[in-house]
Amino acid sequence: MLDLSNFEASNDTNYQYRRHRTSAITETVSPIANYPSKLRIYLTNASPFWQVRCFIKGKTYTKSLKTTHRRVAIAAAKDFFHRMVANIYGSTIVERPDKELLFKDLVQPALAIEEARASRGELSALGLTILRNRLYKTVLPYFGETAIAKLGYNEIADFIHKLSTQNCSPTTIQQYLVATRKVMNHAYANNLIRHVPKFPSVKIQSQARGSFTLVEYKTLVRTAKQQIGNQIDQLNKTQKKRGKFAVIGYTLITNELQWVIRFMVNSFIRPSDLKNLQHQHVTVVRSENTYLRLNLPESKKHDKPIVTLQGAVFVYEKLLQYHKKNHCAEPNDYLFMPSLKDRTHLLLYLGWQFMFIQKLAKIEANAANGMNRTLYSLRHTAITFRLLYGGSIDLLTLARNARTSVEMVEKFYSSNLSSEMNIDLLQGKRKKT
Repeated sequence: MLDLSNFEASNDTNYQYRRHRTSAITETVSPIANYPSKLRIYLTNASPFWQVRCFIKGKTYTKSLKTTHRRVAIAAAKDFFHRMVANIYGSTIVERPDKELLFKDLVQPALAIEEARASRGELSALGLTILRNRLYKTVLPYFGETAIAKLGYNEIADFIHKLSTQNCSPTTIQQYLVATRKVMNHAYANNLIRHVPKFPSVKIQSQARGSFTLVEYKTLVRTAKQQIGNQIDQLNKTQKKRGKFAVIGYTLITNELQWVIRFMVNSFIRPSDLKNLQHQHVTVVRSENTYLRLNLPESKKHDKPIVTLQGAVFVYEKLLQYHKKNHCAEPNDYLFMPSLKDRTHLLLYLGWQFMFIQKLAKIEANAANGMNRTLYSLRHTAITFRLLYGGSIDLLTLARNARTSVEMVEKFYSSNLSSEMNIDLLQGKRKKT
């Protein structure tokens, strides 16, 4: 047995120093922004150069970055990460020289690249989850055992035909093809196939959501007011089977529903913004014009403030007064249904209530042109009203304020407008100066 009784303190100190001189100096350890948390740079007592460390696929990799400049070290660490991911998953792929490389062998390596993109903020976490689900649920079961070199136009066309027989929409089919192409692109980037095969084209006909007319909007608000204090008693069997969270406490129509309708039509927000909107995001501006400035959390890669119409100010002040009585008007309290701390099912509840009111108001779920109308149609209505009644407002200003693009406004929001609706503008004359 080793006797350590005579091991002196000074020797112990030297032993610890020798043992840890290559270990990271704690205060220098720095993660790389927008990259996996286990990618870090650091300094040691053994070298003046920055080091990089990363944990990938169950193993830790380290390297000297050969620089004393932190900014240069960060750039080098990013390059190190990309090379390691490519090399590690590339080596996983070529470990089967005696067998044909199958589609399933490249799914995880391709996903690893997308996971790195998500870590850098180039792809949303939701987008990554959706991609992973599409690959594993539908694409992999179909192409998994297919040799990657033999996957071509005809095989992809057969896949499209199968999806079509399952009543998948053109948009859904296109999304599955995008997931398939990512795997093929990864194979091509690693020189595993000579080229990415041509994909059959799938024509997508964009279907815009319907909006409400001015008369229908007023009818919705009036009906919502009339139903305050009443319960929804017409939930279908599917809704009742969703669980206890589905109905308890949220079948009662309150003031909030009519405020939701009016607020959305006067503010251009999406229904998803209702989940996140808090009092701290709202600023009342009173100057030459009166409006609300909404500094909402980022949605669909848009983070600029939204300015509302004056009607939204009136709604907000009524809402604020209502919540103050119930002690729910603190900066971090939500504007709508503040008692619902878990916001997961907020839109589900509001959607049920809105459909109930819509049915009582005898407003068809489908507009005259066949477009579906839901809670989201209130945003569509807000933008449509501005196009109809907003004078000479330009599309760029409207699109930016609504956190969308001019292309989306033209493609989806103005698609159901006719020339006759703006006959005044068509027949208008310039004022003489």
